[in-house]
Amino acid sequence: MDLLSLTLTDWALGGTLLLFVLYKYGTWNHDYFKRKGIKNPKPLPFLGSMATMVFKAKPFAYLLEDICKEFEEEPFVGIFQFREPLVMVKDPELIKRITVKDFEFFTDHRQTITENADSLFSKNLFSLRGEKWRDMRATLSPAFTSSKMKNMFHFMNQCGQQLGDYLHKEISKQQPGKPFVLEMKDLFTRFTNDVIATSAFGVQVDSLTEKNNHFYTMGKAVTNFAGIKHLKFLGFMLFPKVMEFFGIGFLGKNEKQFFSDLVHQTISTREREGIVRPDMIHLLMQARKGELKGDHEKNGDMVNGSLKTKNIDLTDEDIEAQAMIFFFAGFDTASILLSFTSILLAIHKDIQRKLQQEVDEMLGEDQKLTYEKVQKMKYLDMVISESLRLYPPALLIDRLCVKNYTIPATEKQPEYTIKKGEGIWIPVYPIHHNPEYYPDPEKFNPERFSDENKNSINPYTYLPFGMGPRLCIGQRFVLLEAKVALVHILSRFNLTVMEKTPLPLRLTKDGFVMSVEGGFWVGATPRQQAAT
Repeated sequence: MDLLSLTLTDWALGGTLLLFVLYKYGTWNHDYFKRKGIKNPKPLPFLGSMATMVFKAKPFAYLLEDICKEFEEEPFVGIFQFREPLVMVKDPELIKRITVKDFEFFTDHRQTITENADSLFSKNLFSLRGEKWRDMRATLSPAFTSSKMKNMFHFMNQCGQQLGDYLHKEISKQQPGKPFVLEMKDLFTRFTNDVIATSAFGVQVDSLTEKNNHFYTMGKAVTNFAGIKHLKFLGFMLFPKVMEFFGIGFLGKNEKQFFSDLVHQTISTREREGIVRPDMIHLLMQARKGELKGDHEKNGDMVNGSLKTKNIDLTDEDIEAQAMIFFFAGFDTASILLSFTSILLAIHKDIQRKLQQEVDEMLGEDQKLTYEKVQKMKYLDMVISESLRLYPPALLIDRLCVKNYTIPATEKQPEYTIKKGEGIWIPVYPIHHNPEYYPDPEKFNPERFSDENKNSINPYTYLPFGMGPRLCIGQRFVLLEAKVALVHILSRFNLTVMEKTPLPLRLTKDGFVMSVEGGFWVGATPRQQAAT
């Protein structure tokens, strides 16, 4: 048929037919939950329940919260991550069963980026599945015990002192009494970068004064989920096979080469020269030799009573992958935690003063910070716990069902079977903000986590680092570096709200990123009683 001979009516009919086919393809399974008697928000073609995230109509945290509020009576609801049906679990008892009691049904994370698409990204502990994950977790767990964190404290403390000295130097340039205004996310990203550099890789850098050092610029590139990485991530979520077919990796070539060179050169130098330094690379080298021993601690690694340690052959790429995910967690998670905590303290002066009083008393006359002193600061722990409740760095927990799992019927819902290969979400942010679990949930109130009150909190409603055997292995490290930074700042400076402070705090609409619109702008002034 000659295309030129087609009439306008022919084109209209053809276009209509094409649109109909596309619509059917984009909505073919939208009755998936309805057929099973499970409620779900009305999905859109192709986008499912993700339209507000894709078009940045509202923060992703609020999207999750809206769904939870719409179906607040249901223990779980159905949602569509684009065209893929998922179950979003909200009930604490069901969360307990999935993450702990019946963990054998949900041992894995959903793997968006496959090994064929990006081997380095897929081989890290977070992405590994099944026995590979169990073996790697058992191998690495001894690296994150209390004794290992105590060994790394010296490196963190040096970076904390460096942080305090930098602020003192910058404030001294200001007019007397005038606050030094700074963006806390930038400040803390540089601090956490330096902590990771020294405590993981044995590299000494000062990103506060050397603004564009190679370690920092590569760290920013690796952890930046905006721009092209955001598009890549959506691509892997929507068309993983297409991304794999065209060989599109999540990490850029330069980023992979950076980690490869860093790890390879560090290991080669240490083996050649017999260098021993109690950092993460050394612990991974010990793990490869089967010489890494723990403290006989559970560390969240108990599965049906035990998780046996098994020696595995760690290749250089395996070590590179674990170093990379350690970099991700330490670089961004800790800086997000510190940014929110610092701006909350600037807003709530009474809480800041109470925390400074504890810091002053614990430091004593010698003003020296030790690992033991940090561990004894109960109010500091309360403040950080409440900050993590209000603004958890991870907005949700995901799991993959590895064998069919049936949720018994309740008064609210019929029996439902999650099939092997299907995923679930646990919405951390909405659970943390549910008034049923936390009265006046939008209020910053560290007293929720006092010795008298914390036992009344259902542990399955507080999930900043996950739950069960898949609990974040680096939890201790992140908490320790955050506490060190806050002690060094609050012992020497007051944090205050400035004109640039974005009040009230509003979360950004940039995908899964946990941040505030306008940036974390805070003023810092020297404390009169603080030693310089």
